[in-house]
Amino acid sequence: MKTIIVLAGLWAVLYGCSYTVLETTSPAENIYSFHNYKIQGPVVLVIDEDLKNIERKVRPLSSPCSGYKYPVKMESSVADSIKKTTEKIFTQVLELNRLPTKEELKERNCQGTIYVKLNRFNPALWVSNGTALANCEIVLDVAIMDSDDHDLLVTTVSGARFAEGDSGGFCKKAAAVLSDAIFLSLRETMERYAERISNSEKIRNAFAPRGK
Repeated sequence: MKTIIVLAGLWAVLYGCSYTVLETTSPAENIYSFHNYKIQGPVVLVIDEDLKNIERKVRPLSSPCSGYKYPVKMESSVADSIKKTTEKIFTQVLELNRLPTKEELKERNCQGTIYVKLNRFNPALWVSNGTALANCEIVLDVAIMDSDDHDLLVTTVSGARFAEGDSGGFCKKAAAVLSDAIFLSLRETMERYAERISNSEKIRNAFAPRGK
């Protein structure tokens, strides 16, 4: 059995075998808020382009799978998770690919803007005795401004979770374990994002309906 594992690892090194890690959307599921109602919208949501094109090539940090590659490509799942989570907080969300001007905010009757960018995305994988252990850390920078560009909230939210499972023959199933860790860490990040915004009285007051 050991000979087979060694040969498999050697084959992986020579031929660059890889298993793609599937991406999955993971918006906030449980939001702990002092309020049982959404914040008044619309709000403009701007998601930085770095969050729409995250790519990493993960190699296990231990034998016997160190010769394998696990490409991670997050084209839409993080951005989709942010939008779906924001829609759970605000009554209406307008997504733009750039920061709006004061005039554009006024035209859209928006009281402010949310800007989210990537700080860190660090997936990792270990394999030992047929078991795969994966970890992922996701850190986002979040800035929320009112319609006059005054900061309402500038913060960092993060999530870091582990997943464990069978590594499978030739380490193939380890990709699913890594995918699980990314999913869980993204969900944790989204829940902290939602809680930080939903519980901010400063944000709620800025978006409160204005009298005519």
